[in-house]
Amino acid sequence: MNANFAEGLDHFRLMVLAPPADLHAPDEIIFNNLSALLQDFDIARSSGIFNPLPEEAPRDSHDASRIRTIRSRLACLGYLRHDSGLPIIDPLLIHAIKKFQHDAGLTEDGWVGRQTWHALQELVSFESPSNIARWFAGACASPALERAMALRLHVLGLTDTLTFNDPDKLAAGLHRFQTVAAFLHLPWQDIRPEVCIETIALLFDQDLLVESLAAVQSPLPQENDHPLFSFVACVAKVELWLAGYDVTPDGYQGKDFLPLAAGRKKRGRQLLMPMGRQSLLLSDDSRLFTALTTYWQDHGKEKEGPLLAQRFTGEFPAFFRMISAAIRAQKSLSESEKSAMIYHVVAKQPEQLEAIWQTAQSLGGQMWDGMGRVSGWLNNLSRQPGGKAVGIGKNISRLVYHQAMTAYDIARQALQAFPVLLDSIFQRQWQGSDSRHIMMRHDMDLDFKVYINTRGDQEKITQFIDEVKRTSASFAATCRIIAAYLSTLSSFIRQGRTGWAGLILTLLQVSQSINLLGSQLMAARTTIAAESGD
Repeated sequence: MNANFAEGLDHFRLMVLAPPADLHAPDEIIFNNLSALLQDFDIARSSGIFNPLPEEAPRDSHDASRIRTIRSRLACLGYLRHDSGLPIIDPLLIHAIKKFQHDAGLTEDGWVGRQTWHALQELVSFESPSNIARWFAGACASPALERAMALRLHVLGLTDTLTFNDPDKLAAGLHRFQTVAAFLHLPWQDIRPEVCIETIALLFDQDLLVESLAAVQSPLPQENDHPLFSFVACVAKVELWLAGYDVTPDGYQGKDFLPLAAGRKKRGRQLLMPMGRQSLLLSDDSRLFTALTTYWQDHGKEKEGPLLAQRFTGEFPAFFRMISAAIRAQKSLSESEKSAMIYHVVAKQPEQLEAIWQTAQSLGGQMWDGMGRVSGWLNNLSRQPGGKAVGIGKNISRLVYHQAMTAYDIARQALQAFPVLLDSIFQRQWQGSDSRHIMMRHDMDLDFKVYINTRGDQEKITQFIDEVKRTSASFAATCRIIAAYLSTLSSFIRQGRTGWAGLILTLLQVSQSINLLGSQLMAARTTIAAESGD
């Protein structure tokens, strides 16, 4: 993506800055502005500035970042033999998508729209809420969930290799998970080493696992091969990855840990023994050591960072308490506080937007996971007296892109829905009116009148009224979204903040109000689909 951020919004900018024309009525000016803005939104998509999920099978591969993520996640689940990293839609990828859709109970169309994307998110990412029960048919897990379980057990260090369709390996991993659950005093007393909703729901509850590790008061077991060793290290890798640090959640690497004597010899200095009898030290050659050191230094432990990282097997509760605090902070933040926090960082240095975009679109899967963790990270970091100043980097890029992308998608839906809803509402007779049951129409003054046949079918009357309510609510939400967006963007343009930078700043500023209204557009999406025949 080589777009110049000083350019863009050409159509809408001309409309805003054009001298007022006496020959145009106010409503004509508004419609011209909306038409120009929709053109610019389409150009933003085709130029790669924004890449929303497609509404139909895509003809071209525009969204390199998301395509790489889809390919990576399908490879993680074993639907592709390896991850080529290619940002293109090829026959192998289409076949893998169809196989996943089949196993997940989705329409097998070979392209990733909202349903398929959300299914991948739920099974592979660590922050998307998982409704595990929906992946079960009675007592049987779906094939897609079975693959996701094998992946999760490996990533959390409970199996040494990643294999699929291996019941013995799956059972062994769940048995090790039961051992970990017992040590952590997890709330469910009936955790069983078998595939059932309760056990798998706990396995996929990353927040609860972190909270349990933060509450540990006793040292790790004496046996170095105890599953808790690998589990603690792997959960830390997941959390550091979610928070944007340079580590890969790829399972347990035993070579990363050294016996105490070897660690002392290598470091050449006396080390204190935390939490009683500790027998393993984290090697300073490992990526986990580097990531942990950087994490502690980012949180005000500049001098102690390397030692805290090396003594991780004893200091891990303190690390997870920091992570748990970030999770709680994120959950306690209102949407308006999150939006204001992100906008405040960017508004101080808008010239960095192009660099932010280039960074965000290079992140692959890390772009689409960990937004909650990063919000908590930013909140805690900004409040930490001894922490580093918050600068533009990978995490800020993720937050900015994700928030602006969400607002763009909602605003685009509103712009597309507006003419359809307008036509539906201002037809002389409301669609679906039936003199046998209920009718709704308006006169030239737009005074609406409703006629109800007292002998009509009460169920059909209720359905008609509900549809009117949904459509009216969608139209009201659409108008509010467009009004908020037009007002803010026009103001930015008149201040000289034009181009794609002005578009992004507008989306960041209005994202909180737009996101709150976005859920009401679902009825509008249904109306558009019905009108277009999709």
